[in-house]
Amino acid sequence: MFRSFQFKLTLISLFIVLGDVVANGSAQEKSQEYEKSLSEIGDKINKISRDLNANKTLVATERDELLKAEKAIYKISQSLLEIEYDLAKNQHELDALSLQIRKVEQSQVENKNALKSLIKARYLQGKPDLIKKLLNQENPYAVGRLANYHNYFSNALTKRFSVLAERANELQVLKQEQSKTIQSLTEQRVNQKKLEEDYNQSKSLRAKKINELDKKIASNAQTLKKLESDRSRLTSLLKQLKKQAEELKRLDELRQKREAEQRQKEAETVNKPQPRKLVKGGFLKQKGRLQYPVNGKQIRKFGSRLPESGMRSEGSFFTTEGSVSVKSIFRGRVLFADFLKGYGLLIIVDHGDDHISLYGHNDRLLKKVGDNVKSNEVIAKSGVTGGLKSHGLYFEIRNNATPVDTAKWCN
Repeated sequence: MFRSFQFKLTLISLFIVLGDVVANGSAQEKSQEYEKSLSEIGDKINKISRDLNANKTLVATERDELLKAEKAIYKISQSLLEIEYDLAKNQHELDALSLQIRKVEQSQVENKNALKSLIKARYLQGKPDLIKKLLNQENPYAVGRLANYHNYFSNALTKRFSVLAERANELQVLKQEQSKTIQSLTEQRVNQKKLEEDYNQSKSLRAKKINELDKKIASNAQTLKKLESDRSRLTSLLKQLKKQAEELKRLDELRQKREAEQRQKEAETVNKPQPRKLVKGGFLKQKGRLQYPVNGKQIRKFGSRLPESGMRSEGSFFTTEGSVSVKSIFRGRVLFADFLKGYGLLIIVDHGDDHISLYGHNDRLLKKVGDNVKSNEVIAKSGVTGGLKSHGLYFEIRNNATPVDTAKWCN
């Protein structure tokens, strides 16, 4: 605000100085005041531009860091998902191991009870009992077989108890390892969540900083825009001091240029060969005295190569500014007035002395077959018929059926 007010005071002072200078007629002092003000504004613009560029660079850096934080948060969230999955998986496996351990322990209890029962039965069926059975005349082989069965089952149960104990130990080891894995994963999850919180906090702080920098940049940009506008106005005022002299110089140069052009035109008019007038007599006597049928630019002459076929042109071609009048080069009678493939609307005039003239690609024909025409009488309007893309006229002179050089007849 203060800078804007100070600059306005500077402008008012400049206008006061300008009034005094105008009154005193000193344009040099006025220019010096303007140039001094421009220099001051330029210094301010340079400083603000440097600050603006520095802030923009800082914003770009902060945005890069913000992007890194967002990428890190994404990776952490993916890692957390994997940890949660691994935790659930390991917890499921731990539950399965616990169930297996309970089943093995239950089997151990059952096996232990069976072994106790067998031991008790063998005790009750000891040697006294065996002698009793023998005295009672029981089959000794059956008694021996029963003892063998007891030994077999006792050994089997003992072996199974050992296997179950070993399996229980293995399952306990697996359970401990699984518990350690779960504990490690739980710690990882806690650490990852802490890291995620840190990155989220960093992201929030960076977003806030970027927002503050954006506001500062916008403020500097607005100030810079105003200073550049002020500089533009002062530059315009400074240019006004030189405008009058430059305008006078421009007008003088323009006047000199126009005078030179006028002298050139006059010289060309004097030096330009005047068209030869027609003489009494027929067509043969007019060689070199005829005028071309249109006012246009001749872009193809008799005998020049045709780009589309490579053949030599049998006539001349003129481009025209729109549809213009086509004049007969000499008096005669119209032999043909109609469309002809490749020539569009074509009109042919017989001039006698075995010579005819052809006018092709017309837009409109103003004469019909049998009409008599005078020298330089309008007989058609140039056009684009016959495949042209822009207005023009094709012109030929023939001696009987042989094309002749139009430049030898027209000037």
